[in-house]
Amino acid sequence: MSKINILSKQLADKIAAGEVVERPASVVKELVENSLDAQSSNIEVIIDDAGLKSIQVIDNGQGIEADDLPQACLRHATSKINSDADLTNILTLGFRGEALASIAAVSRLKICSAIANGQIAMQLYSEGGEIKNIRETVRTQGTTVEVANLFYNTPARLKFLKTKSTEMAHITRIITELALAYPEIGFKLIHNQSILINCSADSSALQRIEVLLGKEFAQELVPISLNIGMLKISGYVSKAGCGYSSRKYQYLFVNNRCVADKTMSHAIVQGYNTFLMEKKFPAALIFIQTDARMIDVNVHPSKREIRFQQAGMVHDFLAKAIKQALTDKNALPDMPNNQLAQAKNFTFGKNNNLFKPSGIKELNQAYEQRQQSEEKLFSAAQTLFGQENGQACTQGKRGDYLQVHSTYIVSQDDKGLIVLDQHAAHERIIFDQLFKQFKQKKVEKQKLLLPITLHLSAQEFILINEHKQAFEQLGFEIEDFGENSLAVYAYPAILGKIDIKAELQAIANDIAEFEISPDLDAKINQFLAPIACHSAVRAKQELSSEKIASLLESLWQTEAPYTCPHGRPTMITISWSDLEKKFQRK
Repeated sequence: MSKINILSKQLADKIAAGEVVERPASVVKELVENSLDAQSSNIEVIIDDAGLKSIQVIDNGQGIEADDLPQACLRHATSKINSDADLTNILTLGFRGEALASIAAVSRLKICSAIANGQIAMQLYSEGGEIKNIRETVRTQGTTVEVANLFYNTPARLKFLKTKSTEMAHITRIITELALAYPEIGFKLIHNQSILINCSADSSALQRIEVLLGKEFAQELVPISLNIGMLKISGYVSKAGCGYSSRKYQYLFVNNRCVADKTMSHAIVQGYNTFLMEKKFPAALIFIQTDARMIDVNVHPSKREIRFQQAGMVHDFLAKAIKQALTDKNALPDMPNNQLAQAKNFTFGKNNNLFKPSGIKELNQAYEQRQQSEEKLFSAAQTLFGQENGQACTQGKRGDYLQVHSTYIVSQDDKGLIVLDQHAAHERIIFDQLFKQFKQKKVEKQKLLLPITLHLSAQEFILINEHKQAFEQLGFEIEDFGENSLAVYAYPAILGKIDIKAELQAIANDIAEFEISPDLDAKINQFLAPIACHSAVRAKQELSSEKIASLLESLWQTEAPYTCPHGRPTMITISWSDLEKKFQRK
C-alpha cells in the first residue's frame, strides 16, 4: 500500500492558507493592499471582535468585472501579472494570486463589487473556499470584502492567536504602515464601532505622521533626503540623542511596500553610530523608491521580505543619508539662543562661534544690566541642584559662566534653563577632531622622550595587540615588549597630558565589552568613543570662564553638538513652565 497520498483540494488550500493568513491582521493587510492596487482614494476597515467575528474592507477603487468575480477566489488567479517577465518588474503590492483564495479557504467570505457608478454590481458568497452563490446587488463603484468567522473550519489555528487586544494591535499597526506609505489616500479604521484611525486624503507625509504617531513625536524628527541615480531615499528620523526602548517606531518602505529588511535596519544602526546610546533605538520612517527590477519581492508568501540587487549600495547610501540628516545644522534646532550670554556681550549664531567674549569691561557692564535675570537663574539653579550648590553658584565672579557642581554649565534662553554636561560636550569635541584627523590621514602625534612600558593582563595584551593597526591609525606607536608587555612611543597629541598606561588599559576594557567590526573605518569609530571619553574633562573638574567659552565654541563646530560619541545628550533644556510648576506658580 502506497505511503504517499495526494492531498485533497480542501486540505491543500487550508495548508496554503496557513502561509498567507497567520492572524486577522494578515487578512486586513491582503485586502487593503488589493484596494490600493485597485487605485482607491478612500479605504475603510471595519473590525468586529478583533477580526474574529468579521473584517470588512470597503473601497472606492476600480472594482471587479462581473465575469471575473467567480475566478477572484481561485488559487493562482490574478490580474497583476501575465508572464515570467512581469515577475522582474512588479509594480503592485499583490501579485501572487493567493490572498483571496487563502482567506476564502478559512472563512465565510462575501465580495460585493461594481466597476462604475450605475453599472450592475455583483456579490459572491463562499464558505471554506466553496462558492455558494453569485447574484446581482446594488453598490457604487468599488469593492466591499467581508470576512466572517475567520478560522471557523481550522479551530487549531484559533488556539495560537493571542489576546484580542494583541490581535487588534497588529491590525492597527498594519493600517498605520499602509497609511504612512500612502498619505494621499484616506484611511479609516473602526473597531467595535469605535474609530481608531481617521486619516483624510491628500495629506503630506509629515501631517500623516502627526495624525498617526502624534504631534510631539513628529516634532522630534528631522527629514532625510538623498537622490542618486535610480535610488531615491526620503523620510524622517529622530534627532540625535532621541531614542526609544524598542524598534516599534521604525517603518521601512521600498516602493511603498512596508518591509522588514536587514540591510536597511543595519544601515540605520550605522547611520546613528555615536549619535545614540547603546540599547536605544531611533525612530525612522524610511521611504526608498527604486526601479522595480532592482528588487525581488517574490521571497516569501507574506511579501514582507525583499532582496536588493545591490544591497551594499543601498546600505551605504541610506547610512549616509541618515548621518547627513543628523549632522545638518540647518535641519537641526538652533543651539540655545542664550540671552544671558548675549546680555554679557557674547555673540551667537550658526555662522559664528557659539559664544565669543568681546571684552571684560563691557561684559561686566552688561551683567549689571541683567542682574534681575541672573537672580532668577540662580534661584532656578538652587531649585534644581540644591541649596548648597545653588549658593556656590552665586559666589562666582561677575562675568563668569555659571558652573554648577563643577560638572554642569548652566545658562538660559527664551524657552528655559539650559544645562550642559561638560564631560559629554568635551567627549564630542575630542571625538570629532580626532576622527577628522584620521580621515585626512593627518593625526598629530605626541612623541615621548622615553617609551612607556605597559605590563598588561593577558586579555588586555591580546586585545590591544589584535587591534594594533587601528591604534596606529589613530596616532599610537606601540611595540610588543614581550611577556604581555607593550612599549608606547607616541600617542595622539589631541589627548594632551594623560596617563597613557591607565588610558590604554581603560580603552582595552571598554572594547572588550562589544564586538569589534572587521571594517577598519567602523573599528576606528568604535575605538574613538572610549578614547574621547577617557580624555575628556571630568565631572567635578572646575573650569575657568575662558575654558568654558572655548568648550562651547568648539562644541558647535562639531558634527553632532547635541550628543556625545556614546549617544548621551550633551545638554538638556528645562522649560520655564516646568520651573514655574516647581515653584507652584501654576
